[in-house]
Amino acid sequence: MDITHGFADLDDVTLHYAEAGAGNKELVILLHGFPEFWYTWRKQIPVLGEKYHAVAPDMRGYNLSDKPEGLEAYRIPHLIKDVVSLARHFGHERFYLASHDWGAAVAWSVALAVPDLVKGLTVLNGPHPYIFSKLLEEDETQIRNSQYMADFREEGIEKKLLADNCDWLWNWTFAGHFKKGLMTEEDRSAYLEAWQKPGALTAMLNYYRASPLTPRPKSGDLKGLDLEPAQFVVKVPTLVVWGEKDHALIPANIDGIEELVPDLKLVRLPEVTHWVTHEDPDRVSGEILDFLQELEMR
Repeated sequence: MDITHGFADLDDVTLHYAEAGAGNKELVILLHGFPEFWYTWRKQIPVLGEKYHAVAPDMRGYNLSDKPEGLEAYRIPHLIKDVVSLARHFGHERFYLASHDWGAAVAWSVALAVPDLVKGLTVLNGPHPYIFSKLLEEDETQIRNSQYMADFREEGIEKKLLADNCDWLWNWTFAGHFKKGLMTEEDRSAYLEAWQKPGALTAMLNYYRASPLTPRPKSGDLKGLDLEPAQFVVKVPTLVVWGEKDHALIPANIDGIEELVPDLKLVRLPEVTHWVTHEDPDRVSGEILDFLQELEMR
């Protein structure tokens, strides 16, 4: 099935999207992470598009979507609104969500803010916000592994990430996949082009800069967020697919998650890292399809 492209003019932003299965009844919105774009879902869109209307936007700030200036534009309320507005753009009040990494941070937030609109949530290696916030305050390994989040807030970090044709960023993310043949030269070109769009990298980093979540600094003088766990109970049927060799997110991110996500299906992938869609694309497509069909049979 072919992937087609379009642009959705929402209230305050225009988002580019890739889609398949536009004639199908149910909508599945697929949200990518950092530093990806719609392309991370390129192998899932046609598979899901056989039965669903699968739509993968470039989130605001990324690739071909608008890149509003300033940190305020990248705070969670705007990101939630983008998802709901995108669904309405396609004529849907209720929808399914699938997500990875930063896209998962947005998807968890949508499910918490407007649970009645989300028919089902899939999360690939995206930590639940309450668990992650506690680990960023208390767990030395997670704090160390998340140091890049603090680095990405630094002024001028864009220079380092853009230098030498994005050499550092490519090595940090997908160079290993490329060497193993999991990504092609065409894939590499697509990422380098997306990262080097004017203003894109600053906009992408603004997600980190605008977020209240950051690892506790070495001095330990950062006050915790003082979150109330009861406010973070997800009242949406949820599938979590977790690559257990994630280099950034420790396994403790899924410890006790069933207490915050009562309607949970958890799938562990022992040999997969953070980059689930690249390393086990068929398994990802299959798990999402199985989950959606289970929900429809309820």
